[in-house]
Amino acid sequence: MAEPVVVDVWTATPGTAVTPAQAAVLDEAERARAGALPPQAAERFVLGRVLLRAVLAQRLGCSAAAVGLQVRCVRCGGAHGQVRVVGPPGGRAAPHVSLTRSGPLVAVALTGAGPVGVDVESASAVSAAPVAGVLLSPEELAGHRALPADAAEAALARTWVRKEAALKALGTGLAVDPSGWSLGPPPAGAPGVDAVAPGGVVLADLHLEPGLVGAVAVLDPTAPGLVVRCQDGGSVLDALRS
Repeated sequence: MAEPVVVDVWTATPGTAVTPAQAAVLDEAERARAGALPPQAAERFVLGRVLLRAVLAQRLGCSAAAVGLQVRCVRCGGAHGQVRVVGPPGGRAAPHVSLTRSGPLVAVALTGAGPVGVDVESASAVSAAPVAGVLLSPEELAGHRALPADAAEAALARTWVRKEAALKALGTGLAVDPSGWSLGPPPAGAPGVDAVAPGGVVLADLHLEPGLVGAVAVLDPTAPGLVVRCQDGGSVLDALRS
């Protein structure tokens, strides 16, 4: 029997201090990108990239500065968007990674199975925004309107992170209209899968603290199941403090 797909997720709280020794692992392009952002966005960007590099250094057995990262927007070709690992040392296969940094947690997801996406949001922030009409397909919108208010808010937030994660795994981002397709129920006999998306994407919800919702998505239509291992990113960040 095939083994389930394993996705590791590390999280850190925005505002976590990044020391000069940690920030030194960033490359020139990353430092330039951070310098062009407003202060708060720059702090999140630096924390996310340092966490990503620390995780990859641990997984690949190399220094964090030696990790090769490539970023290219699928819409404009600019140096932003989904991150890809290039040229791992020792001829290793490059793992698939995803990063989210705009919500209540900075999170990095990593798997060897296939393209991956991760998203984390505040449930209250999603419910306060007028997103239902641009997020939900007509079928999903009809079901949403039939739910009691509390259940509708929770369901909307869950759908938001699932679709965001799915679009990241597909590599399209919001270049694809999220209201143009529906999430589907998990297939029978696929433990750990909470939903599916068109294109062969399987999804699992993250179990976070109250008020937060998150999801990971993997582009692997043959996945027999999903195992998501959530970890505090503090320990891998601490390894870069010296």
